[in-house]
Amino acid sequence: MSIPVILEICDPNSCGLECVNICPQNKKGKLAIEIKEDKAHIIKKHCINCLQCVYVCPLDAIETTIGVSKKVTSSKLKTEKTKKTGREEKNIFTIDETVFERYSEKKTIFNRRIWDESYEGYKKPIYGKASERAKLGIDGYSEIEQAAMDAAWSIENLVSMKEFHEERSKTLTKEEKKKVEVAKVKTDVKQVNYDVQQPQQYKVEDPKEMTTWLKKVAKLYGANLIGIAKLDPKWIYSEDRMEREYVLPKNLQYAIVIAIEMNQGAINTSPKMPSGIATGLGYSKMAFVRTLVSKFVKNLGYEAIPAGNTLGLSVPLAVEAGLGGYGRQGLLITRDYGPRVRIGKILTDMPLVADKPDYKFAKSVVKFCRTCKTCAERCPSASIPFDDDESYKTYSTSNNPGIKKWYINVETCFLFWLENGGDCSNCIADCEYNHVPTWPHKFANWIVMNFPFLNPIWPSIGKMLGYGGNKSAKKFWKKIKV
Repeated sequence: MSIPVILEICDPNSCGLECVNICPQNKKGKLAIEIKEDKAHIIKKHCINCLQCVYVCPLDAIETTIGVSKKVTSSKLKTEKTKKTGREEKNIFTIDETVFERYSEKKTIFNRRIWDESYEGYKKPIYGKASERAKLGIDGYSEIEQAAMDAAWSIENLVSMKEFHEERSKTLTKEEKKKVEVAKVKTDVKQVNYDVQQPQQYKVEDPKEMTTWLKKVAKLYGANLIGIAKLDPKWIYSEDRMEREYVLPKNLQYAIVIAIEMNQGAINTSPKMPSGIATGLGYSKMAFVRTLVSKFVKNLGYEAIPAGNTLGLSVPLAVEAGLGGYGRQGLLITRDYGPRVRIGKILTDMPLVADKPDYKFAKSVVKFCRTCKTCAERCPSASIPFDDDESYKTYSTSNNPGIKKWYINVETCFLFWLENGGDCSNCIADCEYNHVPTWPHKFANWIVMNFPFLNPIWPSIGKMLGYGGNKSAKKFWKKIKV
């Protein structure tokens, strides 16, 4: 696209220099349009083709070519906009103006049951008769399904109440804002949401069956992987970030560990910003799932303490829950997604059956990482060790000593984040295990586990097939169709 100035028409003495003043590049100090020899001139190397100068020129002295030969100036752009606006103003609703008026949210049926005493459903909870149906043994109405249904509303209930009390004030008059503040102090969530289920003690007759239910519900909520670990206190932090001691209830026996897949295309742009979007989204999805799962457990009358990166070390808990093994870059390596997951956990006293660690896969990961050093080679901060074998060697007070593994220099890693202007996921993107769970990659995992002497060839194959990070962000966004 070119944006030429029609010199015969351009006359800076007859306008307010609109083009110079509106140019976003000029405002940033990168001169893209200037007045020289009494004419406007476009500096191509700084021009970003935003067309703002074309639109504002009162003399139609700046034009651009769209497509093969369609030349567009300010007056033509304005004409096109008017035409489009005309089409948009066509009504798709047939309205009787003598009857229609703006509707009050108070009149919706879900709000009427809160205040309208004349309505038969006044203050009656939706789940009121669920327990009666559960006792009848009707398919799809069990106590477990009832608890899972209620828990599915957890995030919506929390967010909608926050919006009601905080965000809604932006749309109110000053007088109404004062009323909201007063109501905010007096109002309790349960007084507004009559459908918050009261915890009930569900007697677990068969822990194995309960474990199956839990995993299915978690998968339905969005967990990609879920495992149960026998809770080992050594993986729980001694104190929190405020130096307050962690004291867990003695009845907690298990850690429910969930893993959420991160978008592969976005992660593979690392260290560019789309990879950071994938990371943040992974954490948000993980927060969503663990909140719902913990509410499900509580609805059945059991303790549930959810956490993301807080409370304890997620990777060893995930390994003990059978989700994978430790990698050279210090992350959990899973069979299906490699290290491209985020981990959440929930400590509970619910009677469950713990999973066994995936010993064969975990050992194969260590053997593979001994010969494959791709993550170390491509780490921009040189924070991943090249040592052939695991050791007890640490680099920082941020390393937890005493475990034989590959330790990461997290200090230099984080310094690169600061320099990068965002987090880095190169060690995830470049990991040879970073794949989608298709049959070819499952077969490759099988070969790695059973024929470790072939391990040295895989990095070369990965490079040949173009695996790894630092992919184009522009190409990534183009793949998202809207």
